[in-house]
Amino acid sequence: MNFLDYLPENRKNEEFGDSNWDFIEVSNVNDKIIKVLLDKLSLGVSEDFFISFESLIKIGKKAKSQILSFIQTQNPNSFIRDLLYLILQYINEGDIDTPLIFHLYHPDFVIRAKSIKEIMDMEKDNYFKYIIPLIDDPDDSVRFQVLKYFISQELIPNPIIKNQLRKRLNKELNPIIINKIKEILNKTS
Repeated sequence: MNFLDYLPENRKNEEFGDSNWDFIEVSNVNDKIIKVLLDKLSLGVSEDFFISFESLIKIGKKAKSQILSFIQTQNPNSFIRDLLYLILQYINEGDIDTPLIFHLYHPDFVIRAKSIKEIMDMEKDNYFKYIIPLIDDPDDSVRFQVLKYFISQELIPNPIIKNQLRKRLNKELNPIIINKIKEILNKTS
């Protein structure tokens, strides 16, 4: 049997909106579950985002038509749309140009943080657009690693990065990260 981690158990349809995650057999995944996963993914970076991303990958071909329909009918932002096309590429070809994406969006924050460091060490720039959204990661260590990535890749002067850092500063709760963002922005002003 093939199981998907985290999906709500298939007891009652009204439970699918619940934020509790569990295991479900892939053969029991239906269009409604896939739609919920797509909706949660489209909300942006959160714990549900990472679980939804991994679940859609595991569902594979069964999710293909729903993903295509979602892209056409919901017109998601460019980040989500690119991510959905990446999932479709993986479903169709079994391979992608950016294999560390599976680690960048893994439900385990330690794996996400380590993957950013690995990308930084490899000096790969094809992950840039996938790392930017992680400035809003629910975990402090991942957000701090993103800051280190921006610095190491000399991306701070980039207006997109500056804008993301300013937005993050307004909602950041970790005083160490707040101070680091302020320091970074002050150096580039």
